[in-house]
Amino acid sequence: PQLAGAHSASGEARLMARLERLRYFPSAARARRQQGTAWVRASVDRSGRLRTLLLERSSGGPMLDEAALQTFRRAQPLPRIPDDLPAPQERVVPVEYYLR
Repeated sequence: PQLAGAHSASGEARLMARLERLRYFPSAARARRQQGTAWVRASVDRSGRLRTLLLERSSGGPMLDEAALQTFRRAQPLPRIPDDLPAPQERVVPVEYYLR
């Protein structure tokens, strides 16, 4: 299954770029040097609104997991689903938190 806007390479790139712009690394998690990847499952309606959002797999840090979920909430509305594709659409997306 694909998330709204992921119907093409350019749609996928736009979606991922939007999520990346809105992703934040909680300062408390950064100070504790927490790192990991949270896997988020999102179901999106035709207009780009979240229907369901859940943590599919933990990053290992509750602050990072919550930040990953908040990234999707802030990104609404996501790119709308074109009329020629079924809706809602669902996808599992990794949200990475690594110190550089």
